[in-house]
Amino acid sequence: MNQKNNTVLITGGSTGIGLALAKQFLDNNDYVIICARNEKRLEEARKKHPELKTYICDVSDEQSIEKLASSVLVDHPNLNILVNNAGSMHIHDVVNDSLPFKYQQQEIMTNFYGTVALCNVFLPHLQRQANATILNITSGLAYMPFMPSPVYAATKAAAHSYSLSIRQALKNTSVRVVEALPPMVDTEMTEGLEMQGMKKMSPEKLAQSIYKRLNKGQLEIRPGDSAMMIKMYKLFPWMINAVMGKMTPKMLINLPKYD
Repeated sequence: MNQKNNTVLITGGSTGIGLALAKQFLDNNDYVIICARNEKRLEEARKKHPELKTYICDVSDEQSIEKLASSVLVDHPNLNILVNNAGSMHIHDVVNDSLPFKYQQQEIMTNFYGTVALCNVFLPHLQRQANATILNITSGLAYMPFMPSPVYAATKAAAHSYSLSIRQALKNTSVRVVEALPPMVDTEMTEGLEMQGMKKMSPEKLAQSIYKRLNKGQLEIRPGDSAMMIKMYKLFPWMINAVMGKMTPKMLINLPKYD
């Protein structure tokens, strides 16, 4: 990654991890563009950081992505970093079918389809840049099952595999593919969730860690407890599955009612 003068597009950039990453790039004097579905939250982000350029985009929708790309590539021709951060997660009871399929479909479309579609639409442009980076934000759960949210874990596993494949495909180009696999982060998405023995990481600390390791040239970034969690699962999958199994009933208490 260039040390300075980057033009960065961050999906899901109005809150949480995305906004923390946006601030990190802004602090480095980079030019930062964020997009999200919620116009009000984009306005709130811009009030906090007036330097931000904002666009409305639903990464689960093909037409919305095409509209974003056509605008960004005209307005910001120096774009050289794409951060696929937008994400969706629902906790649900698989045994008792507590989550209508449309919400599961939303997770698939946001977490995986959105990542692939954004890469696809911006890749020709990024390959024309002298130095470009695609940063995919996945999860430490990409390496293991997560019973309270199986679709989320599956989409992150898919995005992890996709990142590995396109990294190899692009190794002789100007585009570097980086993946960050966070642990549980203290955001709106994880409100009320706890994992035994693990403390939630703040979005700000996560953003600092990712940015630092980006500059060091790391291709797979495992911040905080994520590195330990992945290593433990590789060595002792039966133990981690048992721990997850004990935690699951607690996570399924007081589930929201879906339409």
